Amino acid sequence: MNKLRAYTLTVLLATLTFPQQSRAATLAPPPIQTQVQEVARWFTGFFNNAEQVESNPAVPFISMTNCNVQLAGETPATGVENIYLEQQSTAFDRLRFYSFSPNNSTVELSIRSFVNSNILRGLCNLPQPQRVININNIATISCDIQLMWEPLRYVGSNAPNGCPTFAGGKVVSNVSILENSVSSLDTIFNARGDIVVSTPIEFRRISSIPEPSSTLGFLALGIGLAGVSFSRKLQQKSTAKEKVLGL
Repeated sequence: MNKLRAYTLTVLLATLTFPQQSRAATLAPPPIQTQVQEVARWFTGFFNNAEQVESNPAVPFISMTNCNVQLAGETPATGVENIYLEQQSTAFDRLRFYSFSPNNSTVELSIRSFVNSNILRGLCNLPQPQRVININNIATISCDIQLMWEPLRYVGSNAPNGCPTFAGGKVVSNVSILENSVSSLDTIFNARGDIVVSTPIEFRRISSIPEPSSTLGFLALGIGLAGVSFSRKLQQKSTAKEKVLGL
């Protein structure tokens, strides 16, 4: 009888242990180059935070359009995914150059501004071959953050140092990128170390970048037209509120 109980217990333990081993095997991170391609793919598309605004009207509505671009003026780097980002709201317009590249066991996200961003507006509405940015139009100073792979998402933070702002402060960013959403929390400090802004933003995917659909392209353009007229006002505001990394 004791032998029968021991046998039954052994079978039960084996049944319980096997799924745990299987899960552990599936949770192993993919190769770093696969991570670069995956997180960049998840980051591209049309996004907005309409759901968040509906539940919390105090949060400003922001649309975000991200698409893969090519660089002109230099030899393409191996294994790097370059993305043009365009955010629009009633408070600001934000255009940035994002690069995802392998860095040992993490994905390095490098964010840079443009020398002349106005000539790039609506870039994602063009067919893929026409989405080209000259390297001379990209600022040399970058703000970097390391993205760590986790099951079903990539997370990163540049705390506590953050990245400097033009007004002498800094912005500390936390970001989480999933297949159909991007969540970020940017805490902006002034030169005295006081918090100026600290609002989490929750973007949800609206659609993917069309290839090549002019109809959807014009629709995507319409999504963000509301914010275009505010771009000049933003340039006149205090740069203390300008995001260096913020998503």
